[in-house]
Amino acid sequence: MIKFIYTIFVVALISSCSSSDFEFDPGACPRAAIMSGSETSMFNGLNIELNRTVMICDYNVKRKKIDFNVGVIGDIINQDQLSVDTIQIPLFIAFIGPNDVVIDKWSKNNIVKVKNRKITSFSIAIENLRSDILEGRTGSSYKVLIGIQK
Repeated sequence: MIKFIYTIFVVALISSCSSSDFEFDPGACPRAAIMSGSETSMFNGLNIELNRTVMICDYNVKRKKIDFNVGVIGDIINQDQLSVDTIQIPLFIAFIGPNDVVIDKWSKNNIVKVKNRKITSFSIAIENLRSDILEGRTGSSYKVLIGIQK
């Protein structure tokens, strides 16, 4: 009898703690990728390669917005042939929605410090980007594409 009363008490306690408001969870961040898988462009005799991306995001479902930061990792090849300390790499970032519709696009000029080597690796952080999201869509409905602005 005590077990029965205890069980009813626990069930009532758990159900009183649950929320009746359903909050939509958009899931993981959209996928961030380099255009064409990887991208190489020539700048002043240097090959600039974009190799990988990382992304973190935060959804504001009530305002239908996503805030995100993207990191780009790449290489500068043949840098030992020039005597420069920095290189400016212009990147574009496109936030793509369902049906491959471009929702937002940004251009960012990034200055990268280089060393006098055959290959210099670099990483670029692009922060504080914000775009609209559609109600009821999950992160897998979107993607972020990154490339070198030409």
